[in-house]
Amino acid sequence: MKEQLCKAFCDGIAVRSVPSGLAISTGFTLPDGDAIGFYLREADGQFLLRDSGLILPNLEASGLDLKNKNRAAALLDLEDQYGVTLDEDEREFGIDIASEADVPSAALRLVSFLLRVGDLLLLAEERVASTFREEVEQMLREQIGERAIISKGEPLAADLEDFLPDFKIEADGKLVGLFLGTNDARVLEALYMQMRAEHETHSSVSIVALLENEKAIRARVRQNANNRLDAVPHFRGDEASAISRIAKEAGLASVH
Repeated sequence: MKEQLCKAFCDGIAVRSVPSGLAISTGFTLPDGDAIGFYLREADGQFLLRDSGLILPNLEASGLDLKNKNRAAALLDLEDQYGVTLDEDEREFGIDIASEADVPSAALRLVSFLLRVGDLLLLAEERVASTFREEVEQMLREQIGERAIISKGEPLAADLEDFLPDFKIEADGKLVGLFLGTNDARVLEALYMQMRAEHETHSSVSIVALLENEKAIRARVRQNANNRLDAVPHFRGDEASAISRIAKEAGLASVH
């Protein structure tokens, strides 16, 4: 059993030499699928362990506002718990130790810290997605709410219950399933529902994937969506026009 456990933990580790020291990749991953790794180098009698320098920028890009006292306090608590410090200039999390014998335990503490930071990343992404959904709903109700029935969390039809759209829009006999394209999986669900409606149930329904921005999904998924869905508008930077495009699929003219 000991050998099996050691194999499970160690097989995912890769170590390679780089100009500054060693680059270590682990078998653990962040929410975005990237492997957790760190760098190890020796300087002035100290062994320095540092993350890639991308963790904090990714957190901030995903909506983690460290000016928010609660968020900042949560991050500081994690740093204290694992003995990690943040280099503000280099934007790197790290641990400095004096003894080579302490490197393995310090490495485990840093990896554990980065795993916990990944939870903050998930919370930030969920908050951003929630804000996006709220903004879209508000604009839909303001522009077409009096002329359409806008429902949330409901199947498009009795025979189209596989994946629920974020919003179902019914107007003048037309039906639109609006999926918020916050990630690849959500757009793929929209594509699946479009194919089901077109080729299996032969339902008269328009499927729209609203992207928050161009970088919300991979280029290949976006290409498939553009070619197959009824509309793939982009929200950020031209919000009113994006809502107008959705209204058009419902047979309505939006009100700016």
